[in-house]
Amino acid sequence: MPAASVVIPCRGHSGTLARCLASVTVQEATDFEIIVVDAAHDDAVVATATCFPTVRIVRSNRPLLPGDARNLGVRSAQGTVILFIDADCTADPGWLAAGLAGLNNAVIVGGTVEDGAPWHPIAVIDNVMQFAHVPPARPAGPIASVPACNMAIRRADFERLGGFPTIVLPAGEDGLFCARAAERWPGELWFEPEMRVRHFGRTTLRSLADHQHRFGHARAMLGLALTPAHRRLGRHAALAPAVALVRLAYLMRCGARWRPFALTKMLLFSPILVFAMAAWCRGFRAGCRQWAAAGSIV
Repeated sequence: MPAASVVIPCRGHSGTLARCLASVTVQEATDFEIIVVDAAHDDAVVATATCFPTVRIVRSNRPLLPGDARNLGVRSAQGTVILFIDADCTADPGWLAAGLAGLNNAVIVGGTVEDGAPWHPIAVIDNVMQFAHVPPARPAGPIASVPACNMAIRRADFERLGGFPTIVLPAGEDGLFCARAAERWPGELWFEPEMRVRHFGRTTLRSLADHQHRFGHARAMLGLALTPAHRRLGRHAALAPAVALVRLAYLMRCGARWRPFALTKMLLFSPILVFAMAAWCRGFRAGCRQWAAAGSIV
């Protein structure tokens, strides 16, 4: 039985999957298995994964959102520790070992997410908008939330939490998962900077806008790190930008504190940052209005 299982959900990323698998298969630390979850019954995903003989493929007969795809992978896993990485990421050498070591400190461990394309202006902003809080310069220690594209947890604890929540939204499941973990085990989420992946972000304005709109919508619907006042502001077109400005200030503070060079790139690519933030704001307003009308997640 392997000591660890690496679960990789894949839906529409067959082109980047080979790069991800090449980086994971060479990891050293312990016996581990690799499971690719074909979340959309995509023959291209299977063809890519089949090129790596040690990789197991789990296929879904229906399209799955990321959280459900990861849950399916865990149900097929045999390891006592589960590590998650996404198909559009690559793992640095030592990633697996750092994740396992980090579990000596906490229940859930997450690590650094760096730019896979550090000078592509759209990809840089895509990463800043998602991963500003997990830079390599941040010291190891407790953290409020970690992204599921770079996460480790013992299988028993994953099952105690009930896995990733099943939601009808295409984003936000990892934030909700971490929020539930923090409520159950206060102080038991840990950042380990040596557990490092590189994320190859979106490279077109359309894909960036669509992604940020989904993130803003999910943030409002799930209430992640929001107060009732945020949702009230978000329902109004003239006031919703105030919430976006709070988020922008947070991103700038993260850059100034831990990644000054990234802050320089944020300023250099500021027109794209403003464009992405506007898309996020539109999604946030739509989510606030939808939540107010329904009174819950729908």
